[in-house]
Amino acid sequence: MMMTKLYSGLLTLGLILVLCIQSNPALASTKWSELSSKQQELLAPLKNDWNSMTNAQQERWLKVGRKYENEPEERQAIMRERVSTWSGLSPREKAAARENYKALREKRQGERNSSWNSYQSLDQKQREEFKAKNNKPSLN
Repeated sequence: MMMTKLYSGLLTLGLILVLCIQSNPALASTKWSELSSKQQELLAPLKNDWNSMTNAQQERWLKVGRKYENEPEERQAIMRERVSTWSGLSPREKAAARENYKALREKRQGERNSSWNSYQSLDQKQREEFKAKNNKPSLN
């Protein structure tokens, strides 16, 4: 009986902690005014929705914004166009785009696995020939 009460109390405490953490998303949110001018330039189409985004959503867009700051002007123009297009999508269209991206990423992973398995099936001589044909300079 004592163990049941202890277990129940610990479970309740754990649930309370989880709820407290989840119910306080505003503490870590980023205000629009805290974004750099370049980030605001890129994310301007999202400005009206910014405060209603979750912290995770804001962080994903901030990551894109940080990348944007270091891109050449041509790439920045493409990124601005894509953010503008994304902001104009309906929730249903955004969900479909996410699913398509996920499926494509999984397909690419499958292709990588297939290529790796093919490489693994080569004998040592064939591997050396493959390496010689596909030799790319190292990043170091």
